[in-house]
Amino acid sequence: MSLSPRTWLVPVLIALLGWLLISRENDDPGEFILANNRSSLLLTTTPQRLLDIDDALVSESNPARTDGTFDHERCARLHNYLVAFGWMAHHERGVEDLHELLSQPSFFELERYEGQVPMNRLNPGLIYFLQSIILPTPGGGLFYWVSDVVIHPADEYFYPFEDNNSAKKEHFVILHISWSEIGSHNIGLVIDQKRNQVAMPIAIENLESIAPIHEHLDMWFPLETMLTNWIHMLRIGKVTASSPEKEYPPSNARLGSWVWQSYSPAQVDSAVEAMDRLSAAIEARMPPGSHLSVSRELPLLTDAELDAASIPENCFIRSLLTRVKMPRFKFIAPGLEVPHDAAAFVARQKFTGLPRDPESGTVVPPVLIFASGKRTINFNKEIRWLFFTAHDPVPYTDRDRVPVGLYSESSWLVGYEVAEEGFRLLLPYNLRPDNWDSRGARRSDGSFVSPGSVSELFQHGCYRPFGGEWRAQRFERLMDRWRELVESGVWKVGKNGVKGNIDKFQDADYGDWKDYWIPPGW
Repeated sequence: MSLSPRTWLVPVLIALLGWLLISRENDDPGEFILANNRSSLLLTTTPQRLLDIDDALVSESNPARTDGTFDHERCARLHNYLVAFGWMAHHERGVEDLHELLSQPSFFELERYEGQVPMNRLNPGLIYFLQSIILPTPGGGLFYWVSDVVIHPADEYFYPFEDNNSAKKEHFVILHISWSEIGSHNIGLVIDQKRNQVAMPIAIENLESIAPIHEHLDMWFPLETMLTNWIHMLRIGKVTASSPEKEYPPSNARLGSWVWQSYSPAQVDSAVEAMDRLSAAIEARMPPGSHLSVSRELPLLTDAELDAASIPENCFIRSLLTRVKMPRFKFIAPGLEVPHDAAAFVARQKFTGLPRDPESGTVVPPVLIFASGKRTINFNKEIRWLFFTAHDPVPYTDRDRVPVGLYSESSWLVGYEVAEEGFRLLLPYNLRPDNWDSRGARRSDGSFVSPGSVSELFQHGCYRPFGGEWRAQRFERLMDRWRELVESGVWKVGKNGVKGNIDKFQDADYGDWKDYWIPPGW
């Protein structure tokens, strides 16, 4: 079948004009850009192709670029997928209506406003990206953390961390601005034009987590990696999209078209699979004949047993505990016991079934999943901050002892970025005692655990490289990390499961912090 001249000539001419633009990158593009405001990618895109992006997602078999160049076409496809998905949800439209979205003005067809970086100070790849993208719906936003395409200069934010040795180009540019509703001093998604990588400082306060760059290289990623993580969160249902008139979620959960969910069914699935993998790794290393005589087909706990422990219905931790397979060993980590005795499990719960302040809304209390025998710790301000809302009546004082071990996250369902799928490992001792200033356990963002903390091991830290602040680390990531410690031999396995007691976690303070650290993620 032959193609008409019109079919193939337009993309060729557009590509030629793009090449001419790149060759003139030090000139003021002016009217030239306005005459060439759409790339061949956007001109040849169909509604179905907007959503057909599986081959563009970053994966082990399809990694992001590592040569320092900007994969602008791949990034534009991922960006446009998010815009199309949000547009359909926001306006309650179907795939067949995406022609309307494709006909909307492009970035260069809109009137420039004061504060935007001049085009001759942008790299050619970034200009091509801007020519190839569809702009987010006004009020809808690109994703949960970022609202619009802005192209603002950002070098001033990185002074004195970095020097800009080039008078011709901006070093740092804000590509997508974060929602003003998140707070003041907002920044957003920043691209480093020298290295063609991006970081996500939602606010000025996050800058110390990403700069100087040479000290925070693991907080910068290719743009395609950032967008892939957002699309993954969308596909597993952690973030959803809907019309603002159709769904009214709890306070702080909606930003534009995008709604933050406290957890999703897919997250229960992945957490169950992660714990089952850990159990299988431990059982495979136990001496022959030492497995407990319990059925692996039974759930860890039943609904009736969780009712007795005053655990709410329809929450992440109930879904998890009633679905994971019963481990055939006693210890799942050093000193942490699998709850084979349901009565003992119920008796250990000190934070479920407590009265809560009615104005706090729905609260999912922390559940002690794996206790450390009879080890306890004095109730303190850190535990109070983690397990109670500001106005809850607190029945404990610093003279009361509470059991230690792995707890599920205490979730206030009207809060910002609720993470029911999270956890807190409560230890019977202080990490980084005596206010150490140069060593000890670290969090995912590279920062040290707070001196004297009893709950920050394995946690994110203040900064999440793919967006957000303060939420707890995910349970499934902890299970995968523990499995790696078992498989690598860092943790030894014996006839009762993982050997050692809970004091083993103090190794994080004494030279082995990387064993007790989860790499940065969302």
